[in-house]
Amino acid sequence: MRPVHAIVLAGGRSSRLGGRDKLLVRVGGQALLTRVVSAVTDGVDGVVVVGPPRDVPLPRTVRWVREDPPFGGPADAVATGLAALEPRRDDEVLILAGDLVRPDLVVDALRSGEGNRVGVDPSGHRQWACSCVRAGDLAAVIRGVGTAGSPLKALMGPLEPVEVPLSEAACADLDTPDDVKEYADEQPR
Repeated sequence: MRPVHAIVLAGGRSSRLGGRDKLLVRVGGQALLTRVVSAVTDGVDGVVVVGPPRDVPLPRTVRWVREDPPFGGPADAVATGLAALEPRRDDEVLILAGDLVRPDLVVDALRSGEGNRVGVDPSGHRQWACSCVRAGDLAAVIRGVGTAGSPLKALMGPLEPVEVPLSEAACADLDTPDDVKEYADEQPR
């Protein structure tokens, strides 16, 4: 089995939540960031969280990094995370949004396949922040495209990933006040 690493995307502004740090919102008794890092505890070598360090309990050691400049976009965050990991060419890298409600379902689905993979929601949309790719393939694309301000599709699309079906529960994330109402343990005042 190939070594697996993870990049957790945690550097957004949470603008649809009025700036409230959504990765600290508690779901099922844990901050979202804790849930995502917990999903990559078993069988995953290095974990990089791209975003500002948070004072939240995590089940394993992670390396905190920031894209430069901050808020450079998700493609820039992935490039920064990959550079911090320094994986071997054939290693696999999970790319995960930090606001996933059920990251365990995403990780289980992505780890069961081969080659470059991207999660696909029940409506057929590719969820680029739910991917697993070979490090060397990702590095080659990063060298060939500008990452600043680019969407993840700019990095992942050229890899021609195999689509991995994800359930609605696996794709649930926390982006809006309605999502907070549906999933969060405590509602904002």
